[in-house]
Amino acid sequence: MKKVQQGFTLIELMIVVAIVGILAAVALPAYQDYTVRARVSEGLARLAEAKTSVAEYFSAQNTFAPSTASAGFNSAAAGNVTRVQCADGGTAGTCNVVEMSMNTTTIPQLASANLLQMSATLTNGMIVWRCRAAGTNGIPTRFLPASCK
Repeated sequence: MKKVQQGFTLIELMIVVAIVGILAAVALPAYQDYTVRARVSEGLARLAEAKTSVAEYFSAQNTFAPSTASAGFNSAAAGNVTRVQCADGGTAGTCNVVEMSMNTTTIPQLASANLLQMSATLTNGMIVWRCRAAGTNGIPTRFLPASCK
């Protein structure tokens, strides 16, 4: 009589478990970085409002926005963002920085470094924005969204 195989052997199951374990060990740190990057991207969405306000202010006043209070954007804390502010101003051709601070309570990976800056430069009559980590308190490169790297 012919015997039909009824299932997997123990060694086959152990090999599958080992492969899944190795994949999980590699994927988990990458996934954790991805979730932090997604939360930092929320900050970029908040910075978009500030960029628009700064650009409008510049087109009307021919200078970058002087302070958060008069810049015309929402600087209050919301979600993972603790504040958004205009860190410094200047005349045409100089750099203006809109700074955003992330909430280190909801994102503990950013405990010691939580700042992200958008700097504006006037180039050939156009405002060009660049995203970067802010000095010693800047968000580590591995947590920056792809548009900031």
